[in-house]
Amino acid sequence: MGCPLYRDFTRMCIDKFPDFLMFPTFDLCGSDNYKECLAHLIYNSPFVCQYLNTCGNAYKKNVPKIITKMLDEKETRDMFYKYTAQYCVSKENHTKCAKYVLLSEGKIPPINLYPDGSKSNLIEVILRRKLITHPPE
Repeated sequence: MGCPLYRDFTRMCIDKFPDFLMFPTFDLCGSDNYKECLAHLIYNSPFVCQYLNTCGNAYKKNVPKIITKMLDEKETRDMFYKYTAQYCVSKENHTKCAKYVLLSEGKIPPINLYPDGSKSNLIEVILRRKLITHPPE
């Protein structure tokens, strides 16, 4: 079936969120799993955090290309979807986001800070991907 916001091989959701993190392919848009897409979640949400574009821009400008490419993988996409649903589009929880707290204080959150306050290590993310993609024999 595919996403109703995917028309003529173009994502119409980008019109609403032009600064949102770009995905490397449109494969998800054309699939029956389009509701797993962050852009679809945000586009259809009645509430979005005031810092959504700020955070999206930080990822768009500062995340290494290898991580951006990993967004097309289900495990990575699911992780970002979970955080987005739990914080970015939650009227009740968005103020509990670690990035929100820092931005509200006028500070710039580190790119590796997750909304729950934990931090990622780029090397760990790449190694985890390598182990999942090519499990040891």
